[in-house]
Amino acid sequence: MGNHIVIEPACKIREIARNALAGYWKPVVIGVLIYFLLTSGIETILDNLFAFSNPVEIYGKDLVQTIPYGGSIYNFIIGGPLELGFTIFLLTFFRSRKVDNTLLFEGFSRFAKAFLLFVLMTVKIMLWSLLLVVPGIIASFRYSQAFFVLADNPEMSANQCLKESSRIMAGNKGRYFYLQLTFIGWYIMAAIPGSIYTTVSDATGAVSVIMSIIFSLPSVVLSAYVMMANTAFYELATEKLVVVNGADYDNMVNAEYTVREESSPASDEESAPAGEAEAESEDPAPADEDKPDDTPEE
Repeated sequence: MGNHIVIEPACKIREIARNALAGYWKPVVIGVLIYFLLTSGIETILDNLFAFSNPVEIYGKDLVQTIPYGGSIYNFIIGGPLELGFTIFLLTFFRSRKVDNTLLFEGFSRFAKAFLLFVLMTVKIMLWSLLLVVPGIIASFRYSQAFFVLADNPEMSANQCLKESSRIMAGNKGRYFYLQLTFIGWYIMAAIPGSIYTTVSDATGAVSVIMSIIFSLPSVVLSAYVMMANTAFYELATEKLVVVNGADYDNMVNAEYTVREESSPASDEESAPAGEAEAESEDPAPADEDKPDDTPEE
């Protein structure tokens, strides 16, 4: 079974993402923030609470090396269900413009599959990364659609989701990679506040965690934009989203929908809705000219 090659340029995919977010930035960013707090936020707290202290000697000085482990254990256990819930949240919004933060926890209803998929993805990417960095990056792109597949196909096993993701991304990995590259400038700007805070601050404990979260807010907003673009990419790759010539973007919020591009004046007549075309093609009958004259001749 073949796959669909995404031909839309990265700028068009980003435009689709912005159109989807138009008027919904705040609720979507709040949803992304909740996901961020449930993952990175709690991981940071647990890393501060649970860590090994390993004394080492460097250049004759005794130093204590801290190795955190709490966040890693937490991420290993619930990373899969949270990732699946976040994916369901994104797909539901993209297709219906419905923001439902409770969907972020929907992955726990399929805990076993989500957990297994997360573990298999992590292991496969790590094994490819042992060869070189590039094979690891390629593997991450190959399996990048696995949670989208599981969200749409809850009956599939974890292995089937990985295979389907590989099929979807065959011929699309380069395009997906370029889409991610187009966000590099935004990533740099979003990271500046947090970098400045880390450099100038010596706060520790709860204050450090809270301030880190606050200065990470620009990254949260950017994540909403990036993930919406990635969702659009999945919809294009699976042909649930089709870009055609036309003049209306309102159609993009339903499953099995189209996004219409601006058309030239010459094609406006062709792209007119069927009802309008039929209405325009029917000329009204003349009022009196075509009536037969029933009056007898004198």
